[in-house]
Amino acid sequence: MTKVKNIVAIFKRNLLYKELEKLLKKEGFEISLKKNFKSLAKSKFQNSILIFEIFSEKELQNIFSFLKNKFNFSYCIFIMDKHMKIQSENVNFKAFVQPIIFNDLLRYIQTLETNFDKEKLKVKLGNKLYDHTNFKLIDCNKGDFIKLTDLENKLLYFLLSKNDGCTKSEILKNVWEHKTKLETHTMESLIYRLRKKIEDDPNQPRVLIQINKKYYLKK
Repeated sequence: MTKVKNIVAIFKRNLLYKELEKLLKKEGFEISLKKNFKSLAKSKFQNSILIFEIFSEKELQNIFSFLKNKFNFSYCIFIMDKHMKIQSENVNFKAFVQPIIFNDLLRYIQTLETNFDKEKLKVKLGNKLYDHTNFKLIDCNKGDFIKLTDLENKLLYFLLSKNDGCTKSEILKNVWEHKTKLETHTMESLIYRLRKKIEDDPNQPRVLIQINKKYYLKK
């Protein structure tokens, strides 16, 4: 399983950071150290874990304000004194009271890694959420489930891997796995059935689109 590579830590005590770094690297994770939270300004934190060593409630609130306005990230971990209070509804976080138990921290990071893997399996397509593993779409407005056939699921998954689009011949080769050419209407029928499940109006597609003889999925 691929480990979360974007774990960023801000620690004032180098010894504590070194212990954490050694533990995470032993388990296959990668972690980088920043000097302070303002040094995060040039970084991107989608699907990231940020680990902070906190020494005051004022510092904590400054971090909340800074992160809320600057970044789209996934989770924060705070290592702090048990007397500190946290008040924020805009940040996903978990607090570990000092002295921390490193194994507990490691288990939590492993749980977050599993969550990242699950999130990667679901992609937003228009107002539908595509769940490749379970062969279905989820209507984000109504909450309804829309089942996909094996072929529909395979086509969607293939199109998602092609950011630059793919031609009809590429689809026939990789989805049907036929060496001989199929009739054009066979593939077009599949695409139309899929559009009926994904699009608000399959006759005016905005998600599964065709440009210059290439098919694209707009995520």
